[in-house]
Amino acid sequence: MNNSAEELTDQEWITDEPRSGLREWLLRTTLQDMVASHNHSRDFNGSRAEYIYLRVRLLSFVFALLAPLWIPIDLVLLSGASFKQMLLLRLSFSGLFLALGLWTAQPHNLTLARLRVALFIAIPGLFYIGSRIVLGGDVPDAGILMGYSFLPYLVVSLLALFPFTLIEGLAYAITIGLVVLGTEIAFGTLFTVRAFGEIWLLGLLAGIAMWAELAQLHMLLQLYREATRDALTGLVNRAVLTKWLDLEVARARDRTRPLSVLLLDLDLFKRINDTYGHLAGDMVLQVFARLMIREMPGINLIGRYGGEEFLAILPGKSEQQALDLANRIRAACHKARVRGPDNQSIGFTVSIGVATLEEGEDADALLQRVDKGLYRAKEAGRDLAVLA
Repeated sequence: MNNSAEELTDQEWITDEPRSGLREWLLRTTLQDMVASHNHSRDFNGSRAEYIYLRVRLLSFVFALLAPLWIPIDLVLLSGASFKQMLLLRLSFSGLFLALGLWTAQPHNLTLARLRVALFIAIPGLFYIGSRIVLGGDVPDAGILMGYSFLPYLVVSLLALFPFTLIEGLAYAITIGLVVLGTEIAFGTLFTVRAFGEIWLLGLLAGIAMWAELAQLHMLLQLYREATRDALTGLVNRAVLTKWLDLEVARARDRTRPLSVLLLDLDLFKRINDTYGHLAGDMVLQVFARLMIREMPGINLIGRYGGEEFLAILPGKSEQQALDLANRIRAACHKARVRGPDNQSIGFTVSIGVATLEEGEDADALLQRVDKGLYRAKEAGRDLAVLA
């Protein structure tokens, strides 16, 4: 047995209880998952972006509606010139939040979701600075009651509603803190008991908000993994694969780049189950999943399509490149061995259909065509890669 085969059979994926061990791994969240989004899948980032988008929209409409309700209080407590300036600020505040709520472009784009949050922070920040200017830099008790200075604390508290990573949460909290700190410096009120108290309170609220943000992110990751991952192999399930393929077909058309797919089916898998038992069959599926990940570095659009079938989506890969990858996987299967529950040495082979997206073809048609390629590979004797 060569080194690569030993690597496959000696890893933690080969256990006497593969289901429970892998499920525990799927539910475990690493520190890297919580600190930054680099290790998050593109599909999860899209789901998280939509989650953020919906909350920003809802809160924007709430702010747009509530801001004008303070106008009667402004009229009672502010002088004529100050009232007009504050009225303009409040109407601008309401209008900007209304525009943010009506911005519906690309809800699954994480970069735009972060921009939406930045604008959600910036609008109250500008209102806070403007209201301080209108009040001549002062924050009287009546002003606090009217909401002239409470917005930074409200916004930093509302950030607890979002599933942010630690880096994102820190960035937003620091931005709000810099707005408050800069305003106090500009008006020469930094070294006062009130200012120190406000900054301390803001820091306390930011800490609580970040704890809640990370808790939400952790919960969202767990729910996502339970809903989208195959518990046996750790790969994504058919629902996610179908969603990914639809997105990649649209991208391939927009960018005029090739898109290929591989449909892989383990040969005579029922015979493995009948001969060695279903536990051995589970081990073969796990080893094959790990083998695909190893043989297709940099390609994370791989999943379990159903039973012993797997699908690999290959953006940017031509027909020949996809065929080369398929044959590389076939060759790796020839060398791999699975150590069964009774210490048996189990070998396996795979048949693969290969197809490249054609002009005018949609995701369903591409899947039907690659399935025909796989059928031809099976009919021709198995352990083959056939172009559809």
